Amino acid sequence: MSIKYKLLCILILVGAGAVLITGFFGYEMGKRGLTQTAMNQLTGIRRSKAYQIETYFRNVRSQVRTLRESRMVKDALHEFRDEVTKLNRTLAPPEIRDSIVQYYKNDYLPRLHKLVDPRVGFDEYLPTTPSAYYLQRAFISGNPLPTGSKQALAASEDVPGYSRVHSANHNSFRKIIQEFGYYDLFLIDAKSGQIIYSVAKEVDFATNLYTGPYKNSGLAKAAKQARDSQDGNAVSLADFEMYEPSYGAPAAFAASPIREGGEVIGILAVQVPNDEIDKVISGHRGWERDGLGRSGDSGIVGADYLLRSNARGFLQRREEALDQMRARGIPAATIERIRAYNSTVLQQQVRLPSVTAALAGEEGTRVQVGSAGRASLVSYMPLKIPGLHWTIASRIDLSEALAPVDQFRRSLIWWSLLTLALTSLLALALTRAILGPVNRLVTAAERVSESDLSVQIPITTKDELGRLTRTFNHMVASIREKTEIIEQKNRENERLLLNILPGPIAERLKGGETRIADNFAEVTVLFADIVGFTRLSSRTSPAEMVDLLNRLFTRFDACAQELGVEKIKTIGDAYMAVAGLPTPYEDHSHRMVKLALRMLEEVRDFSEETGAGLSVRIGINSGPAVAGVIGSTKFIYDLWGDTVNVASRMESHGVAGMIQVTRAVYEKLAGEFEFCERGEIEIKGKGVLETWLLCLPAYAGQSA
Repeated sequence: MSIKYKLLCILILVGAGAVLITGFFGYEMGKRGLTQTAMNQLTGIRRSKAYQIETYFRNVRSQVRTLRESRMVKDALHEFRDEVTKLNRTLAPPEIRDSIVQYYKNDYLPRLHKLVDPRVGFDEYLPTTPSAYYLQRAFISGNPLPTGSKQALAASEDVPGYSRVHSANHNSFRKIIQEFGYYDLFLIDAKSGQIIYSVAKEVDFATNLYTGPYKNSGLAKAAKQARDSQDGNAVSLADFEMYEPSYGAPAAFAASPIREGGEVIGILAVQVPNDEIDKVISGHRGWERDGLGRSGDSGIVGADYLLRSNARGFLQRREEALDQMRARGIPAATIERIRAYNSTVLQQQVRLPSVTAALAGEEGTRVQVGSAGRASLVSYMPLKIPGLHWTIASRIDLSEALAPVDQFRRSLIWWSLLTLALTSLLALALTRAILGPVNRLVTAAERVSESDLSVQIPITTKDELGRLTRTFNHMVASIREKTEIIEQKNRENERLLLNILPGPIAERLKGGETRIADNFAEVTVLFADIVGFTRLSSRTSPAEMVDLLNRLFTRFDACAQELGVEKIKTIGDAYMAVAGLPTPYEDHSHRMVKLALRMLEEVRDFSEETGAGLSVRIGINSGPAVAGVIGSTKFIYDLWGDTVNVASRMESHGVAGMIQVTRAVYEKLAGEFEFCERGEIEIKGKGVLETWLLCLPAYAGQSA
C-alpha cells in the first residue's frame, strides 16, 4: 500500500478540523448576535427609563402651570399676602423673638450642623421680617407637633387672621402634594420675595428668598428665574442641592410665575423629592421585571458627577452597601449623611467614562469597570430636561448580560466534543496501521530537537516511509559529525574570547553588538607597578624574565577572579584592574582594597620563593568611568576617564610596598580599614590632591 493511499486515509482526520472551524465561526457569529441582543435590550430599557423621567418632569411642569392658573391659588395668594402685610406692620414682641432664637439655637441648627457644616453665623439664619417671626412662632417653634409632622397644624391662636386663610386652604394644598408626590408647595410674593405659605412648615416658611438666609438656595434660584421669565408658560427647574431647611436633604424645585393683568404677582413653587425619581427610575423596584436581571440597575448622574437617584444595591441592601462604601474609603461624614437621609443622592460621585460621554451629549453602549470593580455592560445618554444637565445610564453585570453566550458556548463545546469523539473512533481504525512508523519518526525528531544525536530508527518498510526513515538516519549521522566539529571549534573560540574580554562583554559581542561603550556611575580602579623588576631584567635572560612576570601576574589574576575584580590589562610590569564593572557591585571599593592587600602578600611570598627582591607600588581611586571595546581586530576591553587617570597617578606617585588611595576611597572605607593621611601631593594635570596610605599593620588581623 503506497503512501498516497495511507495519506488519503489520514485526510479523514480533516473532518475533525472542519468540526472545530465550523464550531469556532458558529460560536463567534452566535456570540456577536447574542451580545448585540443584550446591548439592544439594555438600550431599550435605558431609553424607556429616559422617556419616563422626561415625562415625569413634563408632568411636573404641566401640574405647576395648571395649579398656578387655578382660582384657588390666586385667591389664596392674595389672602395670604394681605395677612402677611398686616403682620409686617408690627414688630414681633421680645417673647416671640426669643422663642424663635431658642428654637434655632437648641433644635434646628444643632440638628442641621450634625450633617452640614455651618454656612454663616448664627444670626444670619434668623428670619428678617416681623411676619416671619410671628408665623414661625405660630407654626414651627410654638407648634406642639414634632418635626416632620408640623404641617398637620391648620390654625394658631397667635395669628388669627392668617390662621383663618390657612384653615381655608391648607387641606387642599396638602391633598395636592400628596396626590402629585411633592414634598412641599410654596406661595411666594413676587415683589418682596417672601414665602407667604408652605405646606411642610420648615424653617424656610415666611423667610425672604431675595434677602433672607436662603437667598442662594435652589428654591430662591427657581423663584427668581420664574419671576424674571418673559415666557408666560415658563416653569423654572432648580437641580438637586443639599437644602438646609430640610436639614441638608437633597431637594429640587420647580417654580412658575402667577400673573394677573399681565403682571407677575406671585410665584408657585414645589419641592421635588428624590423619592419620586427613585420610583420612576427603578420601576417601583421592579428591576427584574423591567429586564435588568439580578445585577442590573438604572441611574441618573448630574453635571457634577453626583448621583440624582439611588442605586439598586443601596435600596435593596442598605447596610451592605454602606459597608462597601466604607471599604472603598468614602469619608465617615458622607456615610453618616447617607444614613441620615436614607439616600445617596448628592453624596456619591460616579466619575466613569460613560457619564463623561453622556455629559458631552453622546449616546451609546460600552463595557466598563464600575466603582465596585465589576465589569458591566452600560448603555448611556443625556436626558433632555430643560434646566437640568443630567445623564441616565442602565447597566448590568457583564457576566449576567452575556450569560446566554456562555450557555451557547457550553452547548457548542459539548456537541463539538461528541462529533470529535465519533470522528476519532472512525479514524482510529484506519490510521492504526500507519501510525507506527510515523510515531517512531516523531519520537526520533523530538530526541534530535533535544540534542540527542545518537538516535537511529529501524527501517521496517520499503515504501515512502521506509525511504524517509533511511534519509532521516543519514541526516542525523551527518548532523552528529558536523556538530562535534562545530562544538570543538566553539570551545576553542570561547576560551580565546574569554582570555581577551570579560564574560558579559563577550556574550554581548556574540549576541551581535558591534559597538560596546558603557557609562558607569562609580567603579574603583587599581594600578600596580612591580618595583625592582627593571633592575632584575638587566641581569636576567628574556625567557626567565617573562616566566617570572607571568607567574606573578597569574597569581594576581587568581586573586582578582576570586574577589570578582576585572583585570583590564598589563603593560610591561604594570597591572590594571577595575571593580564594579562590567558587573556592578556596591562594595567595589572594598573588593579592590582586599585585592591590593592580596597583591602585596603575593609579591612578598613570590620574592621569598624566588629571591627576586621585588615589591609593588599600588594606587587606587573610585569614581565614574567609561568602558568599552576598542578595535575590530586585536580588540581590547579598556577603561577611560578622569577616575582612571587619577588612579594611575596614585600608583606613579605612591610608595613602594604601600597602597595609596584618594579621598573618594578613604571616605568609603574609613570605617572598615585604618588609613594614614599622607597629605597633599602635586599631581600632573590635577594640581594638589589629598592622599592616604592604608595602614597595613591595622589590617593584619583581618581576613583578606
